[in-house]
Amino acid sequence: HDVNVELAAMKVAQAFEEAAGATVQEVHTPDRARAAGLPDNPGFDLLSHRPENEKRAIEVKGRAGTGDVEVSANEWAKACNLRDGYWLYAVYDCATPSPRLVRVQDPFGRLLAKSKGSVLVGAREIADAATG
Repeated sequence: HDVNVELAAMKVAQAFEEAAGATVQEVHTPDRARAAGLPDNPGFDLLSHRPENEKRAIEVKGRAGTGDVEVSANEWAKACNLRDGYWLYAVYDCATPSPRLVRVQDPFGRLLAKSKGSVLVGAREIADAATG
């Protein structure tokens, strides 16, 4: 688990949302979640308020290269509850100068996951289900 990889992934995801005209709140810590009016562990990292009143709950996963992404039981449950309002943003190649963002809307409905306490989602499945 590399903090720099996660930080790079969060920056890529936030920049993508802001480029689409969204206002983005980081909610990945209890303090930040509470400040946004959410429970301490909301099950996602970013809350994006896009134009046209669209809200996105975004879980960000970063990888130095490529590879499987592990989604916690809490994140998966939130994906199940929010469906189209929940997005998985996987950012690959974070250890390179050219990180690559792959976005999946409704990962609960679109991805096959293997359970291991949390769920494991394959890199190929994320790429195949990517939106846009």
